[in-house]
Amino acid sequence: MSLVAADGHVALFTTPEGDSYSLPLVCWRDDGTGVHGLVLHRGTLRQAELVPGFRRYAHGSEAAPSFAPGEPRRRLAGATG
Repeated sequence: MSLVAADGHVALFTTPEGDSYSLPLVCWRDDGTGVHGLVLHRGTLRQAELVPGFRRYAHGSEAAPSFAPGEPRRRLAGATG
């Protein structure tokens, strides 16, 4: 497993009320089967996909998103290019 700095990338989330927010990625984790972003959530590093409300990864320069129900989640590896 390797950890790589994820400067400028964020994980995007929605709340049950439909609001959106982002958390900056601390680093990426490559587990050999895929790349996952890690965020600081409630004082602990957690894989972004496991935090409630996760929608997708994005570059921090993207505007605040609006999500359609059922929108597919974009993998971090695809978001870096």
